[in-house]
Amino acid sequence: MDIGFPMSARGIDFLHKWMEDNLPHHSASDPAFAAKLAQQATMDAIRAGIQPEEISEEVGSLLTTMREVLEKRDSGLAD
Repeated sequence: MDIGFPMSARGIDFLHKWMEDNLPHHSASDPAFAAKLAQQATMDAIRAGIQPEEISEEVGSLLTTMREVLEKRDSGLAD
C-alpha cells in the first residue's frame, strides 16, 4: 500500500503529535519519567499501527529523545 509519503515521516509526525498531547510543559527531568514516557509513546504508536522503527529511523533512541525534550522544557528552551 502506497501512502504517498515515507513511512518514517508517518512515525515522526506521530511522535510530534504525541509529545504535544502527552508531555508536561515542566517536569523534573527524571530519567525514570522519561523512560515511562518513551514506553508509553511506543505502546501508543503500536496501537496506532506505527512500528517503533518508523520513529527510531528519524530520532534514534526514543528514551534519549524524551530525556532531551524534558531537559529542554525544564531549561526553558522549548517552544
